Amino acid sequence: MSFERMKSIVLLILVFISAYLTWQIWTYQPTLKRTDQSEYFKVLSDTKSIADVVKPKNALFHVGERHFQINDEEKMNNIQSAFLNWSLYSFEKVNETEFLNIQSKANTEINFADQIPFKLYKSVFNVEMNEVPEFSFDKIIFTSADSNMEEAKIYFISTENKTVIQTIVNGESIRTFYEIYYKHANEYPECIKYQVSKRKEIYVLKDPAPMKQSSYQLGYRKSIMNNFKYALFSDPTSVRQEYVSNVEEFTDGTRLLSVDRNSSMINFINPSQKRKVVSSTSDLLQQSIDFVNDHAGWDTGDHTGEYESSFRFSELWQGERRVVFRLFVKGLPVFNEVGMAEIEQVWGNEEIFQYRRPYFYLDLLYPAEEPAELLPSGEEAVTALKNIRNFNPEVLEDLEIGYQMTKPTPDSKSVILKPAWYYQYGGTWIILPFEQKGEDR
Repeated sequence: MSFERMKSIVLLILVFISAYLTWQIWTYQPTLKRTDQSEYFKVLSDTKSIADVVKPKNALFHVGERHFQINDEEKMNNIQSAFLNWSLYSFEKVNETEFLNIQSKANTEINFADQIPFKLYKSVFNVEMNEVPEFSFDKIIFTSADSNMEEAKIYFISTENKTVIQTIVNGESIRTFYEIYYKHANEYPECIKYQVSKRKEIYVLKDPAPMKQSSYQLGYRKSIMNNFKYALFSDPTSVRQEYVSNVEEFTDGTRLLSVDRNSSMINFINPSQKRKVVSSTSDLLQQSIDFVNDHAGWDTGDHTGEYESSFRFSELWQGERRVVFRLFVKGLPVFNEVGMAEIEQVWGNEEIFQYRRPYFYLDLLYPAEEPAELLPSGEEAVTALKNIRNFNPEVLEDLEIGYQMTKPTPDSKSVILKPAWYYQYGGTWIILPFEQKGEDR
């Protein structure tokens, strides 16, 4: 082979190699790990388990024609802790006819704020089955009795879905519950029954105990805004900051974090997240709890004073993919017109769509200046409810005592918690008016 021919072959090979390398450079797509918003930066904070956040709101005991209620924080925590010793098995659905017979005999109710997915809550019990049916509930009923039966039945009820799931529990658990709680039922606050409709009844305190108005100094964690910025934006270095009146805004061109200095609240919006996918309630609630654990947590201050405050699961709308956790103080829910007592989340397809919450905590409890006062009785509350113009009992969901949270002045660094009657109507909590009759809601 001549030297010139050899040179041509080598040159041709080099041309092919060059073309191949050029093609590889043009078409190369590196495998990059997607930066998940929730993993980009986690704000170190107190984390909560399911049992810490999802709690029963009260226990109701029926003794003959009388009714008694526990909503004391410590006792309700003890009741939930006892569930760990309740060995559950053999889940089956009960038809309506059987349930009506069961309901007439049951003497104990454990009530929850909203529908709880059992798949999520089963970790609170000792479930002796690997697989259990998918269901949600907002009430547990059973018959507390001093019986030697080895087994007893308890029922998980969804008042919204009108479903009843029966399960078997060890008899010793029910006997223990009877001895500790039901046997002493008449020592607890008494309730009256308000028959809302043929299918719905609400129990309200007959004569509420005197309650004091409380005032708290607000506390703030250092660098909390910087932490939120790093936790909620995938690239914090691209975030711009602006001031509009009393609102501080952070944006990367897509996401927007608004900080209201008067209400001490943040509102984060990620409009790139559409809200079309409907996930299961258990996944949605678990995702929401995990998100708060990783994004500023549940901090409500130091619980060393005479009060106890915590955020609890309150409401879930599956279609809207919206979850609300509410502040509770001394076992009672706290309400505020602009949401200062709520952590609210709305989820998109993959990430958070909206995250709205306070960034303060209840710090110092000021000495009470006002004497304890009596709230209207349960009977008066029911009467006031019926006197509201255009009131529709079918839309009423609940009626209970809580705290109204207000600020003395818009820029105040303190809040006042005032006891009041509230009713839940069409998904909204409204303070119950007593002064004027014939008033619109």
